[in-house]
Amino acid sequence: MSEEDKVLLKNKLNEALTLKNKLRDIAPNEQQATLEQIIEICALTKELSEKIDMQHGKALSIEMSTFAQIASLSNKHEEDPNAYEVFEAPLEEAKKIAKDYGDAKLENRILEIQANMYLRMGRHDKEAEAITRACGLQRTVPKVLALLDALSRLLDSLFLNPSPDSDLLMKVNADFWETYLILCEKMGYDKKLFIADKRRANHLFKVALYIGSFAGNPLHGGQEEENFKLGMEAFDEAIWVANQLDNKEYLCAATAHKASVLYHKLTPPEKKECLKNLKHMQEKYEPENTELIEIIENLTKASQSTQQQ
Repeated sequence: MSEEDKVLLKNKLNEALTLKNKLRDIAPNEQQATLEQIIEICALTKELSEKIDMQHGKALSIEMSTFAQIASLSNKHEEDPNAYEVFEAPLEEAKKIAKDYGDAKLENRILEIQANMYLRMGRHDKEAEAITRACGLQRTVPKVLALLDALSRLLDSLFLNPSPDSDLLMKVNADFWETYLILCEKMGYDKKLFIADKRRANHLFKVALYIGSFAGNPLHGGQEEENFKLGMEAFDEAIWVANQLDNKEYLCAATAHKASVLYHKLTPPEKKECLKNLKHMQEKYEPENTELIEIIENLTKASQSTQQQ
């Protein structure tokens, strides 16, 4: 290992980093020349790193080179997922080196590149996995919001499947709900700010409804007090979102599903009052969705069956 090579490697890595930082002030349509410079320099630094067996330098070279190559493809509006597959193996290698060297900052930057790559490849499970790991290294509001967006995309992709994996669906909904609670309760993020983005609000409503129905269902351990409480809290969040959005369809659906889970724990007079309130809601809002009507009918039948016994 010659001292000359070590100095050259250090200088070239610094040169590439300086160019990378300059990209922030350059419009995307004018970045290509700078990106090509970074790619060219990193090819040299990677070769030098391998020559002198400097693994950390190799990881830095891969990080900046793949960043530049993906940015170049993005600026050219490349939409073919296969165009990004070539970066998977090098990034995994660089990430392993970063972990081995205990360089959390480098690992974090590589994870951000991986998340961006998997987003463009439409592999939202891997995208969420990368951001989850990045949050484990350092949890920030932007990262947690990015994780929730990735989980939302993953849920959307699962629902495109006519028969989605029920276990995976449950896990992703649970991960979204837990991450949302961390964001708002532990990190102090304003819930109203979160649902100001209608896309996020819609996903939150659907997840809260899923968690409420799942946790409150006796077949899923819903009779256990802790699970039942979790289910009720999720339903209340869904109702809150519906009210904030002034969405009568959401309000009727959330109220009806909460009532269907809560109904079996009510006294006979409370059950009667519950049905009365649901019927009043049906008459007041006349929702297009049939969930409220169906739940009213099911609870009415359950009430009549109980009376006949």
